[in-house]
Amino acid sequence: MPKKAFVIWVQEVKLSEFFAREIDAETVISCKKYWGRFAIPVILRYIIQSFDTYKKLRKIGPQIIFVQNPPIIAVLVTYFYAKLNSASYIIDTHTAGFIDRKWAFFHPLHRFLARHALWNTAHNYKNLEILKSWGIKNSSVLQFYTPTKAEILPENVKLSLALEEKLKNHTGLKVFMVNRFAGDDAWQEVIETARLLPEALFFLTGNDQKISRKAKAAFPENVILTSYLNHAEFIALMQRCDIVLALTIRRDTVLWSIREIMALKKPFVTTDSDAIRYYFSDVALFTNHKPKDMAEKIQLAKKNQEELEKKIKVFLEKDAIRWKNDILFINQTIDQCA
Repeated sequence: MPKKAFVIWVQEVKLSEFFAREIDAETVISCKKYWGRFAIPVILRYIIQSFDTYKKLRKIGPQIIFVQNPPIIAVLVTYFYAKLNSASYIIDTHTAGFIDRKWAFFHPLHRFLARHALWNTAHNYKNLEILKSWGIKNSSVLQFYTPTKAEILPENVKLSLALEEKLKNHTGLKVFMVNRFAGDDAWQEVIETARLLPEALFFLTGNDQKISRKAKAAFPENVILTSYLNHAEFIALMQRCDIVLALTIRRDTVLWSIREIMALKKPFVTTDSDAIRYYFSDVALFTNHKPKDMAEKIQLAKKNQEELEKKIKVFLEKDAIRWKNDILFINQTIDQCA
């Protein structure tokens, strides 16, 4: 069995850590955004991370390297390591690497690296279509792993006193939004939805420093901004809510958060897109992001909560088999091509 490593250059590494565990790969995490309190410029950060990654790979000495893309620079570093050390690499590209404008500029480099890779994985069939259009035959879809509740929710996680107070004092419907206040988050639509459901309490996660005080002052009283939560707190708060919103305005994206939501067996409302419907049509309620429609879907999810939880349970049983087969395929591909 060849020695494996998994290169990751992002802060949120949970989904890739699960993948690395399943293929028995040692994780190589390089993500240096700050020097003390000061943000490191992107170019300098990538230079630091490049040297850090190469040094760690030299220490491990893997024959097979998986690398999460984006950023494509992490793949480039992996390519050079593989060339100089008689290793092979597999690129695990997330949707952003295919369709985000800042990474589209690097598509020629991506195509070159994909052709020289042992294998390429994409997270949904829409992304795979792009690889195929580039003439990349050594590729396949690898959906996310669905963790168990125990894998993502540690025991005795404490929330802030402010959040505990809000949860304790509100006996009605509690809605949790997976949110970062990023460009692909539909948080403004959720704010308007909250106005239509004054009896419900909406928890919006994510660093809200980008939002002006004036804008926040206009938010309805039933919207709670949690600020940044670490992963354990994030999952603990999700567990305490009734309905979860997993929304994206980025096309052809299948959200990792849906897997965490299902691990908790929570009814959820998600974006009505071809890609998400393809994988989750049996277990989700879908919205077009218009506040009235979203409000109706939230109420429907609450009404059918027990039925949706049963459907999620059936889905998870089938999905566990799917995941085992996917990992078997990856390992067989390594054995045949390496």
